[in-house]
Parts: sequence; C-alpha cells; structure tokens
Amino acid sequence: MAYELLRKIAGASLPMTLSSQADIERLRILRDAGYVKADLPPEGAPSASAVVIALTPLGRTAMRYFGGG
Repeated sequence: MAYELLRKIAGASLPMTLSSQADIERLRILRDAGYVKADLPPEGAPSASAVVIALTPLGRTAMRYFGGG
C-alpha cells in the first residue's frame, strides 16, 4: 500500500533509493498526489531505480492526518 511506503519514507534519511518495481509504482502514486518529491524512471523501464528526494509539507500533513507522525 502506498501509505505504508509514505510512512517508511517519513522515518528514513533522505535521499532514499528504491529499486523494487512495486515500491516504484507506489512511489509514483505518492509523487502524483504531491506527498513526495522523487526522481522516477520512465514507466515500464526494466531494472531501474527511483530516488526519493523529500517529503513535502502535504506529505507531512497526510502523515499527521492518518496517525503516522
């Protein structure tokens, strides 16, 4: 679930690299929602990685709203 990844990002030191395709797709959802700033590979790119640069203020608000921080 994308929210669990958001929680993981909120507790991590950034930048954070993700290489699992499932995590990259969840990260794409979070980035599109405005919760994180991230560099993502093109959709469908095989064996690529993504880098989470920052948790946005909106992402921090979401964490508080959902009880994660």
